[in-house]
Amino acid sequence: MSYTINGFTSKASAIRHLRANGHAVCTILAQPESNPKVAKNGKVVDVMTAPMHLAPFNLSGFQVCPKASDGCAAACLHTAGNPAYMDQKEKSRVTKTQAYFKQRDAFMAVLVFEMLAHRRKWSAKGYDVAYRLNATSDLPWENRRVDINGVTVTLMEFFSDCSFYDYTAVTKRAIAWARGDMPSNYHITFSRKEDNDTDCIKVLSAGGNVAVCAEQALYKASLVRGKVAAMAGVWTVTDGDAHDYRPADPKGVVVMLKAKGDAKHDTSGFTLRA
Repeated sequence: MSYTINGFTSKASAIRHLRANGHAVCTILAQPESNPKVAKNGKVVDVMTAPMHLAPFNLSGFQVCPKASDGCAAACLHTAGNPAYMDQKEKSRVTKTQAYFKQRDAFMAVLVFEMLAHRRKWSAKGYDVAYRLNATSDLPWENRRVDINGVTVTLMEFFSDCSFYDYTAVTKRAIAWARGDMPSNYHITFSRKEDNDTDCIKVLSAGGNVAVCAEQALYKASLVRGKVAAMAGVWTVTDGDAHDYRPADPKGVVVMLKAKGDAKHDTSGFTLRA
């Protein structure tokens, strides 16, 4: 089937538009195999996830993480990976983020064409398909709409046979998910920071999940015990590093994540320590 997305009939035509307007975008989504943890999804839960990495917080000149704290900004997964590729990676993410804000229609067209290709490729191989659009951002994708063949839809509506999942530090979004007020194919996990324990308790009490970045010893000990003492309580935990596919997690749990990248050296309180 052919598609016209926001007036563009192909990914190439949308890319040409972006480049003509000063945005040297090549691709928007990353491949499932490009991130070791995301790659586990295909091996552990038979799901192939395409993540999207934008430039976090206000690195691009535009804020994509409205609730960023000093600790999460310093410990952001944007810094994870091989340092030798950091400059190139950051430049690409800044370019994409600026295109998103300055040429939204063309950006979204490229995104949807790539999402279609991802679904086509991995569905044909027998995998379930997922998208993690906030891999290094915190935008309300449930509200973003595109025009596809003359019909305005959200991404979750158009890709109703696929799963979406993200982390967020926006309390209202996390509680809305816990209460069932988000699209049924969109899973949201709340992110603990050094300054939001009270909100974490609210989310857990509503039946939502909270991701906690922990130093290695606490991460391992919590998984052995099945619980963690934190945020003024004792909470049931699940292993957030076994794979990246958060929709497979039970509800109302703390998702334990081992500190990575700059988070290993955090002293703000963002990384939980024993």
